[in-house]
Amino acid sequence: MVTWLGTDAYGLDRPPDLRLLVPAVAAWLTALAALAVPPWTAWALGGVAGCAAVGLLAVTRPPLEAVALTAVASLACAATVAAVTGVHVHRVAESAAREVSEHRRGTEFEAVVSADPGSRAGIPRPGRAEWVVRARTSWVRTGDGVRASRAPVVVLASGEGWHDLLPGQSFRARGVFLGTEDEPLTAALVLVRGPPEEVGGPSRSQALAGRVRARLREAASVLPQPGRGLLPALVVGDVSLVPPETAEDFRATGMTHLLTVSGANLAVLTGLVLATARLVRAPPWCSVVGGTAMIWVFVLVCRPEPSVVRAAFMGSLGLLAIATGRAHAALGALSVTVVGVLFVAPGLAASFGFALSVLATAGILLLVPPWTRAWSGRLPRPLAEALAVAVAAQVAVSPVLVLLSGELSWVAVPANVLAAPVVAAVTVAGSAVAALATVWPDAAAVAVRLPGLGVSWIAAVAQAGARVPHGALPWRSDVVGGLFLAAVLAVLVFTHGRFRRVVAAVVVAVLVLALAARCVPGGWPPPRWALVACDVGQGSAFVLSAGPDSAIVSDTGEDPEAVDACLERLGVREIPLLLLSHDHADHVDGTPGVLRHRRVHTALAPPGFGDSATGRLLAGAGVELLGAERGQRLRVGPWLLRVLWPSAGFSGSVNDASVVARADGTALSVLLTGDIEEEAQRGLLRGPDADLLPVTVLAVPHHGAGTQEPAFLEATDPVVSVTSVGADNTYGHPAPFTWRTLERVARVNLRTDRDGDVAVLDGGGSGPGTAVVRGPGTTR
Repeated sequence: MVTWLGTDAYGLDRPPDLRLLVPAVAAWLTALAALAVPPWTAWALGGVAGCAAVGLLAVTRPPLEAVALTAVASLACAATVAAVTGVHVHRVAESAAREVSEHRRGTEFEAVVSADPGSRAGIPRPGRAEWVVRARTSWVRTGDGVRASRAPVVVLASGEGWHDLLPGQSFRARGVFLGTEDEPLTAALVLVRGPPEEVGGPSRSQALAGRVRARLREAASVLPQPGRGLLPALVVGDVSLVPPETAEDFRATGMTHLLTVSGANLAVLTGLVLATARLVRAPPWCSVVGGTAMIWVFVLVCRPEPSVVRAAFMGSLGLLAIATGRAHAALGALSVTVVGVLFVAPGLAASFGFALSVLATAGILLLVPPWTRAWSGRLPRPLAEALAVAVAAQVAVSPVLVLLSGELSWVAVPANVLAAPVVAAVTVAGSAVAALATVWPDAAAVAVRLPGLGVSWIAAVAQAGARVPHGALPWRSDVVGGLFLAAVLAVLVFTHGRFRRVVAAVVVAVLVLALAARCVPGGWPPPRWALVACDVGQGSAFVLSAGPDSAIVSDTGEDPEAVDACLERLGVREIPLLLLSHDHADHVDGTPGVLRHRRVHTALAPPGFGDSATGRLLAGAGVELLGAERGQRLRVGPWLLRVLWPSAGFSGSVNDASVVARADGTALSVLLTGDIEEEAQRGLLRGPDADLLPVTVLAVPHHGAGTQEPAFLEATDPVVSVTSVGADNTYGHPAPFTWRTLERVARVNLRTDRDGDVAVLDGGGSGPGTAVVRGPGTTR
């Protein structure tokens, strides 16, 4: 039975069948163990388990026959999975691709694409790989000549021609093979520069799937963002056009699963086929044929991702039950699915996507029926079922989610309850638009408005949930944290009476106290803060308070999440001016994090910055871009900014062309220096603005590198110097020579790797230059 919400929880009114659960768990744990040991060890483990299964079967007698047979099945599954995993690992370890990777050298190879190319995260930069292409090599040229090699590799590619590749297409290229120590089933990472060569044609089925996805993207292009990117993601799992800030909203609200097509999508579509067959009173074989065709098309178009594989296998078992006239035990089907998938692809045992899909389905199957019955007395049944599905899925996957995010979200359940009914409608309507777009694109461009309304609602729910203050509480992101959370949830779900009430009261009290501790006044930021240096790792990001919820931001670091978290802690929602000193990743690649849920009015950057990837990003966000010129004066709130560098016609290095600005507030003056080195520093000393160099706070140039002019640091005569630098960075920043100079010229010297976020207060009764630090390791 398919619920109205589109879950694949067949037979919700039946008691769960746990007989096959033990073999499934045994197969999963065996696969994980076999992936972590050499192939010969895995085969030995499989041999021992196989012999134990045969021996136990031979001595099995009533009355323990049922228990013994379960143990035999578990040992047999473990033996099979261990043997298969050993074969896969051995094949990869002995491949030519792995052999070449040990020498880390460039060579020619031919490969077949196994998954759609994905764009590399982050802002594109020259020399940085743009595409991630999963492929399987056909041959590799080694020192002994061309050698056949069927081994999985991950190609990190730059250049034209990669984006349009489809699964099944062959190509040739030359690249550098690098080892993958932590990926036993991936032979190598291959760095390729330039387009693929001798690209083969895709199969007809793959070409059709690619056309469906492309036509759906074209139809959705009439929608405004984020709907333009979200509709293909929700319908066929195509996330190529999803804005990064939207993806972060879905992550923060526990709705990321919606961006990965899964059993819910397939259940909606197969349920529609089966319902139609029943409505027209078609014979059972028509239902089976229609359902099978839907599963085949779904896997083809949405690609065999882990969640899709799980859903397709389980849906096939359901159709088999219909064809044979047998009752369909959903939990038993899920267990058989796990075992069957691991027999064929044991590597999925280590896939978070597969784990989340299986656990969410198991939670729905086990918990939704009793919770729906219990809550239907107080709530309308549709609402009770919606709430039960959302809570059950979240409870089941939470121990895995904390391993990924280090957070425990409490907004995920209400967000998913609000989005779930619309997701089913969007799946049906979006699939209809995708089919229509393949034959009549103009009509699809009109029809797409209907699912576009649903997508807008889902995006609004994610955005609103992501903006809830303290919507997630920090949690240990290791195995201990995951197991402890699993134990607590198990106690709350499966115990009864006074014991559960006591445990629940303790858990609620701890969570409330933790939330109160984060919200208590006197925390961060300190009152009357004027300047904050954000701890963004090996990068630079400074924030100058410009009023309630408003600030000037100077540089953004490299990690969007780090600078976004810093601005979130400061409560910044409005940015009248964004100052970007120069186009280096550690100063501007965090810009998407600044733009997230914030309005940026104007950006000030070096001349020509608009042609960069970050410049284009700002233009797309509607931010006015000004070219910095020496002598510019900008009044922003209490601050007067004066541009001191670069001088007109300066043609030095990118670092020395950094925008240098002095900001004067009510009680502080700040010198923002970017990455200027000796040449620019000497130019400032000799220039007409040398008398403006003495300031209260110095943002130390170039993260404290050794490329400093001591006379320049002395001329700034700061009360406080702040060095924005990453812990244990490979550059040796700050240089000992620079640090000694700073200790001589400044009264207080702080650095983000040791002190975390650094705040300088605007004075008041404490005098100018009073600094407060948040402490290292507290930036998340």
